Amino acid sequence: MCSLFHHRFRTIAVSIFLSLMILTGFPTRAEAMKPLKAIAFDPSATAVTVATIYETAPTTQKITMKSLKSTSKALKKAPGFAGSAMLQGDDGTRLIVLAQWQDLASYQAAIATPPTESSKEKTAAVAPTRTVVFEINKAQTAREGLVPAVKGKQAIVEFSEFKLKAPEHQAKIVASAEKLIPATLLKQPAPQSVMLLNSTDSTDVALMANWNCTADFAEGEEPATFDSLDAEVAALVDVDEHLYNVVGIMPAEVKKSKESEES
Repeated sequence: MCSLFHHRFRTIAVSIFLSLMILTGFPTRAEAMKPLKAIAFDPSATAVTVATIYETAPTTQKITMKSLKSTSKALKKAPGFAGSAMLQGDDGTRLIVLAQWQDLASYQAAIATPPTESSKEKTAAVAPTRTVVFEINKAQTAREGLVPAVKGKQAIVEFSEFKLKAPEHQAKIVASAEKLIPATLLKQPAPQSVMLLNSTDSTDVALMANWNCTADFAEGEEPATFDSLDAEVAALVDVDEHLYNVVGIMPAEVKKSKESEES
């Protein structure tokens, strides 16, 4: 009797659910397949990653961030722009805009072209403290098949710069930093990926680890810091390590084809 009642109840529930779906409409394929906003890091590509760094104060960080969001929209239409992520330092002292470009020439052409300013939205440009152009040296994920990427808001990024005291030591720093990647991927909670970046002007090497969701952490828990470089090369750099929250990702503008516009 009880099993019969449950069977009838499930049948009624399914009927009601299907009726509601017909009335409200099933999700479209585009809605079901909507990708999460992200910027990927592919060592085999010609892409460059430009880190534009802004020093802030806890009292001015939000104002600076709002200004950067406004002025960075002009980049979306630039040829070769492949997406960007804004990182907010958790201590209020730093903002980083990580912009991906298809190649170095695309980035150089974009900064050589004066930005067009909307008549409705005129915001004074905020001058960065530093701008570093990085090439992706290596990217490794926690599990095989994952794409090294920073995905969506709620992500957490640990960014550690090794500022070279002399350009000729870059190869040594890169080799030493690469040894830290396996140990970083074993830390708990484990990051989704770790990227090794080296600057095109041989002044900087950086390690970047990312966690795609704050839910990966227990209350009050923070990511473990990167291990130290080999002792013999640690004296060749100044280390600058910060923890960031991803507060926005801006994908490249997708140009619609004539066929999609007509349909």
